[in-house]
Amino acid sequence: MNAGMRTPSIWLAVGLLLVGCVTAQVERYELGLRLRAFERHLDAVRDEPRRAAAFVELNRAVQAFFRLDTGAVAKAIDVAGSALAGQPRSVAEQYAASLQWSLDDRMVAAGDGSLEGRVSLAYRIDDEDYEPTNLQLAVLVPAAAHAKGMQLVVMPLSELPMTTSLPLSGLLVGDHVLTWTILAGEEVLVRREQALSVVEDLDARLEALAISAKEQRSQVPATVESQTLVALSRMLQGMRRRRPGETVLRGAELLAEAEELAAWLAAGRDQPFYGGHRSGSFRLRVPVGKRTVSVRVSVPEVASDVPMVVALHGAGGSENLFFDGYGDGRVVRLGAARKWMVVAPRVALGSLDCAALVDALAERFPVDTNRVVMVGHSMGAMQAVANAVGDPKRYRGVAALGGGGRVGRGTDFGGLPFFVGVGSADFALSGARSLHRALRSAGAVSELREYQGVEHLAIVQLALDDVFVFFDESLGL
Repeated sequence: MNAGMRTPSIWLAVGLLLVGCVTAQVERYELGLRLRAFERHLDAVRDEPRRAAAFVELNRAVQAFFRLDTGAVAKAIDVAGSALAGQPRSVAEQYAASLQWSLDDRMVAAGDGSLEGRVSLAYRIDDEDYEPTNLQLAVLVPAAAHAKGMQLVVMPLSELPMTTSLPLSGLLVGDHVLTWTILAGEEVLVRREQALSVVEDLDARLEALAISAKEQRSQVPATVESQTLVALSRMLQGMRRRRPGETVLRGAELLAEAEELAAWLAAGRDQPFYGGHRSGSFRLRVPVGKRTVSVRVSVPEVASDVPMVVALHGAGGSENLFFDGYGDGRVVRLGAARKWMVVAPRVALGSLDCAALVDALAERFPVDTNRVVMVGHSMGAMQAVANAVGDPKRYRGVAALGGGGRVGRGTDFGGLPFFVGVGSADFALSGARSLHRALRSAGAVSELREYQGVEHLAIVQLALDDVFVFFDESLGL
């Protein structure tokens, strides 16, 4: 086994937290918000010494994942952001950064009076003697009843954990990003975001949707539409019933899509609801053989012959990683700029038949099955290699980032191009080097790219531009 196979991915550690009994931990959703903010910051900073310092802290976050200590992960991400800024934070700023604000629900009914939440510590700062005084939580809320369509709600911070009550009167219907800050007087110590959806007649609509979804659970044969409706209903119910998803969900938009899908199913129409006539971003459940695979897809406005990128996440992650993380969804933006279809499936710890998934999607979308490429991170890199080993003629190029993979004796890639990307500070470095050598021995055209100072997490964000240039060349564009 190579190093990438011996060491569990950081996302496996996060996944274990979901089923383990670990106290004083930070929600996966909260970590995702902090990481996305860091990724945006990283994308804006070109100063190499600052980046190098941030990668050192990010590597601490990776190690904290291995220890299942998400509080330490949150702290390391925050310190990495401070390193990117190039200036130390005051003790008050450190304390403010350590706070997390969670809402009881992420989707509310228009007309609800208020929404409960809680301010608590994500982790403890190093200065144990610091005693915060006169701090306030300030939330900027989009509300039609106030000047410029915004309302500022200010709540004094008291002993933690502290219950909050956010007034919802006049809140605009739709999907919103609430900006919240911790203030010391007029000084902003930290600025963060929180998502909230507001929907008309919410409970009645959710109940009607649940009834429609129940009718589809036993649908034989299972279809993309029937299985997707069930998944969307469950997702939306979770937003209202304190069973939130791991990532930001646009509840109002998803509910409208689900209702349209339910009406389509009830009408018994022949044309697929999801297909080449419908561009945009979708969360689907796709029957593939005896399995049903959760995928996120980005569909361009192109009539035919669309190249496809299959993006495979690391262990313990999900289909959301490439769309919402890994550079704040960078793979989707790069694909959209080229008018390519991007598909990110949920990969179990076993295996996924990517060729079968491509074929299932090609029955509905205008995919050129002769122009399919794969990119995988960590465990996803191993999955990509395994799929290429199984059927190398199905793919035009493969990118393996921060991971290794098995190349058995007798494998003949017949010149299939591979891009092997890894950071010099990545625990998977030796595994990636071994993979590169094995690929060349098996007849692949392999390019090894090592990124100085980069660790296991940031490698995807920093390598994706190079990966898509590699894909351009692989596809002859």
